[in-house]
Amino acid sequence: MKKRFVLCVLASTLAGCKAEYNFDEVSAQAGTLGSPHALYVETRSGKLLNGTVTHKIGDRVLQSFKVENGRAVGEWKKFDRDGRLLVEGQLQAGVFVGARKTWCQGKFASQLDSLMTEEGGVRSEQSYDCATGLQIGDSTVIPGREVRVGEQREWRVIDGKQKLTLLETFASDGSDRLDGLVEHYDYKGELKDRATYRNGELEGVLETWVTADGTRVPADKVTYSAGRKNGPSETYFSHGWPAGTVAEKGNYKDDRQVGVWIWYQAGKASVRDYDNPPNRTPMAKQLWKAAHGDYRASDRNRAIRDLDGFAYLLKSSGIDINQRLTDEDRPLITTATDNAYDYLVSAGADPMGRDSEGNTRLMTCLTNLNVLNCGLEHMIMLAGKEDLKAHSVYGDTALSLFCRQADELKRRHGVGGREQALFQALLNGSDVNAKAYGGETALHACIAEHNLSFAEALAGAGANLDATDFKGTPALAAVFLENYRAGESSYRIRWSEERIRFVARYQGQSDFTFDTPVPAFGKTFRQLVLENGDTASAMLIDALVGTAKG
Repeated sequence: MKKRFVLCVLASTLAGCKAEYNFDEVSAQAGTLGSPHALYVETRSGKLLNGTVTHKIGDRVLQSFKVENGRAVGEWKKFDRDGRLLVEGQLQAGVFVGARKTWCQGKFASQLDSLMTEEGGVRSEQSYDCATGLQIGDSTVIPGREVRVGEQREWRVIDGKQKLTLLETFASDGSDRLDGLVEHYDYKGELKDRATYRNGELEGVLETWVTADGTRVPADKVTYSAGRKNGPSETYFSHGWPAGTVAEKGNYKDDRQVGVWIWYQAGKASVRDYDNPPNRTPMAKQLWKAAHGDYRASDRNRAIRDLDGFAYLLKSSGIDINQRLTDEDRPLITTATDNAYDYLVSAGADPMGRDSEGNTRLMTCLTNLNVLNCGLEHMIMLAGKEDLKAHSVYGDTALSLFCRQADELKRRHGVGGREQALFQALLNGSDVNAKAYGGETALHACIAEHNLSFAEALAGAGANLDATDFKGTPALAAVFLENYRAGESSYRIRWSEERIRFVARYQGQSDFTFDTPVPAFGKTFRQLVLENGDTASAMLIDALVGTAKG
């Protein structure tokens, strides 16, 4: 006893000598009483504390920890008023070392709320959802500055499942800059965007997604370097087309659009060449105007009255004969009058020269019947010279364009049935099963325009009756769709005796029947006819192909 008393006397100037203290006997010189990081002293003397501090309510211990020289050390545990563990860990001079566990409260007291570990100069923390025990957070920081390093993740618990809502990767050098993979998610845990950063700047491909019609689909994909758009870029259709179908594509350089950009829509594509724009000078516009002719010839097609004058203008202009001109973005060979064609070719014009959208002269003639007024005999001649397998940027061929314009051709002055000769010339050199961007073929086009005699000829030439567009619409079904065009979001259905008889001829040769669901409606054609009260058409179908069984 004397020895212990002597030691107390020697140490009395530095710290209290009691072995145990309750909360009423201690104070926090720095920090909060009951905190692991506080500086503890005796309340009366103000001396740094050495001993064990115990916090009780009645006989229940809420806290008990050791203190050396005013700092909490050793095992740290904190309980709630009901004796349930709230926090536990190991302290060294008032600082947690190793893992610190925090437990949930109330009815979830058995579940871990968070786990924090400090070592090697960094603090990592994992947090959890008390109701399910699933992890909802994972972070690593440099204490004090709270600078993030490495991967940081957040989750939400949705319908009892763990859904990632954030992934960010930070540099390990303490700069707090993004450096690595980054992903953001919406409140349902659906991916919104994904990118890679280097030294705080976007580097690589940035991808984004959107929700359309209840489905997550790609929105766009852009390439970056050093935080700027540099490289390929694609934007996708959000609805009406299959997920991931490109609606716009091109390239960037230092955030500027460069090169060729293409925009797709139902039945066509638009193109702009930023590196090689058309000639829009006053002389180019004058040459363009002259190439369109200045009078109507005997066949009512436009013509150039003074070809020598036109040739002189072209030579004097200094303009490359194959250069694309004006906002139309076309070379002269695709747009000049018929009587200038031979001169242009002899002067060096490329007979297969194309406009920015990939249309040849013949394709341009067929597309713009009311504008260029190309003569039918001239088009027949072109069909014998051009590569008929050529297609536009959208994928149209001269044959598919003919199918779209056949009715207009028939109505033109002086045609007199010669459209059949043009069709035959096209048929001889074309790929009858070539598909456009939306998956439609020339057979789709002819049938959709109700040019059924041409459709029959295509079928006889080997056109695939079961070829489908991207919505799964076979050509035979297109005959019943009003204003059919691949990529359109809605259709109206129409039928007639002629159309029913046409489809009936191919029953057994095609997978499509009157009892096959029409993709745009999800019902069979027979059912649609009956639902509209057209018993006469239903009876005609029965007479032609019989009544469906089963």
